[in-house]
Amino acid sequence: MAITQAMTTSFKAQLMLAVHDFRPSADTGADVFKLALYTSSASLDANTTTYTSSNEVSSSGTNYTAGGGSLTNLGVTAVNTNSTTGVGFTDFGDLTFANATITARGALIYNTTPSANSNANTALTNAAVAVLDFGSDKTATNGDFTIIFPTATNTTAIIRIA
Repeated sequence: MAITQAMTTSFKAQLMLAVHDFRPSADTGADVFKLALYTSSASLDANTTTYTSSNEVSSSGTNYTAGGGSLTNLGVTAVNTNSTTGVGFTDFGDLTFANATITARGALIYNTTPSANSNANTALTNAAVAVLDFGSDKTATNGDFTIIFPTATNTTAIIRIA
């Protein structure tokens, strides 16, 4: 079993079908994205299509429940990096699970409210967006477990399309 960092293949196809709405979380109609944490026993990669509770972390503290936590979407930005190349990106605010005892190897970002589309040939319930591999187990013991997202730029944002 392994966690391999990737933008999921199903997500790439769903973008073309207008399934995901990345407007800022405060906007009416914006989709709700969540982040779930997983142990090193999880099997997550580009082929992951939906949220799964299999090998999701458990917490002996508070503030982590199955399904993880809701993300604050910072919105979409497009940047022309030169005369021939542009990058579109979106990012999320940092997420903290407070007063928790957690050991996690990776995470799954998923959309709890994807738009229905009769042309989509993949599941539209809790649609997977991206798998994050932390590189090693990360642990919090009766404290904060915080996911710190990279700076929202065309070269560092968590979700970028060039």
